[in-house]
Amino acid sequence: MAFAQTTAAPNPSEYPVQVDVTPDREMSPLWGIPVAGFVARAIAAIPHMVVLWILNWAITIWFLIGWIWILAFGRVPAIAVKLIVEYLHRSSKVAGYVLLMPGGYPPLEPGLRGPTDLTVNLESLNINRLWGIPFLGFLVRVLIVVPQLIVLSLLAVGVVLSCFVVWIPILTSGRYPDWAARFYGSVLNLGAQVVAYLLFLPVPYPPFWLN
Repeated sequence: MAFAQTTAAPNPSEYPVQVDVTPDREMSPLWGIPVAGFVARAIAAIPHMVVLWILNWAITIWFLIGWIWILAFGRVPAIAVKLIVEYLHRSSKVAGYVLLMPGGYPPLEPGLRGPTDLTVNLESLNINRLWGIPFLGFLVRVLIVVPQLIVLSLLAVGVVLSCFVVWIPILTSGRYPDWAARFYGSVLNLGAQVVAYLLFLPVPYPPFWLN
């Protein structure tokens, strides 16, 4: 089966989609005020949310017509790659900011690096034409990443539970805990890799485990 060529996952550290977290850990203790810190950051991130909403509509259009290009030419158009990368890039920055990660407010301008950042290194824009088969291509991709989606669901529970304690070291020491930076960064990394695959970015099958 031609789809099978995408089922061999590479080493997570070598995957072309990677989320990077700033090594800075110092931050204002005020961000650690229970509930208020999260709420303040969520409100501050509203401009990014508006941009993400617009990008969601653009990606919806990509899903409606993008299969034609893939099926006809066996390539993902460069404009679609830029759209998907910007969506992943901004989503990672906003998620890191809302999770109280250090490094300041992420820039609104497209393409600028933020404290929580994402890089995408594609060797080629080529993709198997069969992925362009309407509905079937996307359905197959969803089915074969079910294991990763289960792992991400479990990790999401861990993220929610950890939010009840991550504010304590911020409030008491003015430092973001290393364990939280590593954990959240790894979850965001795996999530970005899976979403990139589902959005037909020309990347290999995503890994099962955290980096």
